[in-house]
Amino acid sequence: MKTNIPTTSLEDIALEATIRPVTDDLDGIARRLPLSSDRDTAYAAFAGERFLISATAGRALGFAEETERFLALAETSPKPQVAACLDMLTALTLLNSASVIALAIMPPRTGEDVLARAFIADSVDCKLRLTGDPAMVEAAALAFEIGPLPITIGERQRRTFMLASAVPSSVRNARQGEPAMVALEQGLSLTAFMRDLPQVAALVERAALQLDDADRHAREIAEGDIGPEALERLERARHGAALLATVDLARACLYADLVDDGAAAKDRARALASRLPEPRLRSIVTFATMTGAIIGELGRTARTISAAVRDR
Repeated sequence: MKTNIPTTSLEDIALEATIRPVTDDLDGIARRLPLSSDRDTAYAAFAGERFLISATAGRALGFAEETERFLALAETSPKPQVAACLDMLTALTLLNSASVIALAIMPPRTGEDVLARAFIADSVDCKLRLTGDPAMVEAAALAFEIGPLPITIGERQRRTFMLASAVPSSVRNARQGEPAMVALEQGLSLTAFMRDLPQVAALVERAALQLDDADRHAREIAEGDIGPEALERLERARHGAALLATVDLARACLYADLVDDGAAAKDRARALASRLPEPRLRSIVTFATMTGAIIGELGRTARTISAAVRDR
């Protein structure tokens, strides 16, 4: 018979020895762009993607729960052990934030999508109101379009429905480049994830090219005498390019305060965000910038504590 030993501190966690690749949900969105020599065709196809919103919501919930689990275990763990594991906390916070921001970007296609997105949006709104940061509350409200649901459903039914559908796959079953749920037991993978952060400046430059394409589509729509089918393709391509630019700018701002070249890249990202065609998309980048600043402070605190413990 297997005996379950309760986990009462970080020292009790049975770390998985295998280092698995970890993909955040914003990176997962960008990877959905079809491979094509014709960028406009790829943009148009991307705009019509059926994103797995419920699974993303499940990961947002899962990462939040793992973060709370870490904090609870840290209270009963030796300080050197906590210091050694702080990268795990930063990684979980990053992954949770990426999942939340991804939900603001992904267009809901079904009633299930609407419910899952609204559930996370309400949770984010409640937590931000407790922090007393009106700027973040406003940015989140615009990013998620927080307001009355277009369908009527009771709170209990909504929670039950959403949680039943939000079941993310484990990182053990994930393919390369596919977002998946990572727990404290994959702490070594989380630590490796923090050692290989994205090239923020490259994300910003890619977003600039996507915005150039979106602007080109807008000019062709405004200036060209084109038929209904061509017009629809151009509208989809413009929307797809703008969505992808939002993904890259938001991801860059989320990570910027954790990397060496992040400050200049973040400034450029914020400037480029003004070119996004919708206020909601611009608010998503603003929200990501504010969230990234908080995570950056967490990362700096983690490094300071770890260095102090090593120097003793």
